[in-house]
Amino acid sequence: MADPAKRRPRVTVLGVLAVLALLSAAGAAVCIWVILGRSTNPLWSPRANVLLPDLVGLSRAEAEALPETAALAVTWEEVYNPAVEPGLVCGQDPAAGRTVKEGQALTIQISLGTNWQTMPDLTGADRTQALETLREMGLQPTVEFWKDNTMDPYTVVRTEPAAGTRVAAGEAVKLVVVRPIPDPFRPVPNLAGLEVAEARARLQEVGLTAVVPSHRAEGTVTNQDPVPGTLLRVFGTVRLYVG
Repeated sequence: MADPAKRRPRVTVLGVLAVLALLSAAGAAVCIWVILGRSTNPLWSPRANVLLPDLVGLSRAEAEALPETAALAVTWEEVYNPAVEPGLVCGQDPAAGRTVKEGQALTIQISLGTNWQTMPDLTGADRTQALETLREMGLQPTVEFWKDNTMDPYTVVRTEPAAGTRVAAGEAVKLVVVRPIPDPFRPVPNLAGLEVAEARARLQEVGLTAVVPSHRAEGTVTNQDPVPGTLLRVFGTVRLYVG
């Protein structure tokens, strides 16, 4: 009678290695299948291919009704687009004609039409502040300098188009701004109606000097030479006529 111990199958090192190799291969195959299943690459993903149609010009309802968009993960965005009627598709990503995989992300943009704005009243504002305001509105401002020696440099005189006008985002607008006065010049202020002492102080503030007839040291300024707005060098003199 044979020894029972001799009838038992022998577990060899080679057998164990073979089993481990099979398990590893099976695990690798599962991992590859999962990775490929999540992939959107049309070359090796097992998911169905979807050829993207051109959605531009369709309404949202029309785009949603297409089987191609129904097979994808769609995100809707609303954007201003003056070239496309409000409520219609104005863009998509990926673009039409691309082949993607079922379940892949698709972004569809719906037009809000033209982004209309009302031109603000910037008269008297500083140039830097006015430019910042217009750029925040999505406008394209330019600057034109204006000669006016009675106003502070870089002050906005007017806008083109005028305040209250309806403008579209991206539209070019113009700021008309007082040109800077080159040093060492100063504009002569208007001194009419001031007392002599006040006129002297006003001229001193801007770096100019008053000339008053000795017998008219007090009183009200009725006229001056040169006239207001004239550019004089620093420490230049202004003759006051006192009534």
